[in-house]
Amino acid sequence: MVDPRDPGTIAMTFPIKPRRGRPPTGRAKTAAERMRAYRKRHVVVSTEMLRTVVAQCTQIQQLMDVNRSLRQELDVLYKEVARLREALSADPG
Repeated sequence: MVDPRDPGTIAMTFPIKPRRGRPPTGRAKTAAERMRAYRKRHVVVSTEMLRTVVAQCTQIQQLMDVNRSLRQELDVLYKEVARLREALSADPG
C-alpha cells in the first residue's frame, strides 16, 4: 500500500511472508537468568531428595530394630520349645 502523501513509500509488489517459528514475546531471559533459575530448581530438588532419603533411612532403622527384637523373642521361644520337648521325652509316663 502506498501513502500518497509520503513520497518515500514504494509499492510493494511481493507479499510479506510471516516469520517462521514462535513469535517473540519480548520477555526473553538472558543466559544468566536461565542458569540462575536452573540452579535454584536443582538445589530444591536435591534438598527434597535428601530429606526423603533421610526419612527412609530412619524408617529402615526402625524396621531393623523391630526385626531384631522379634528375632530375639523367637530365639527365646525356640529354646522354650526345645526345653519342653526334652521334658516330654524324659517323662516316662
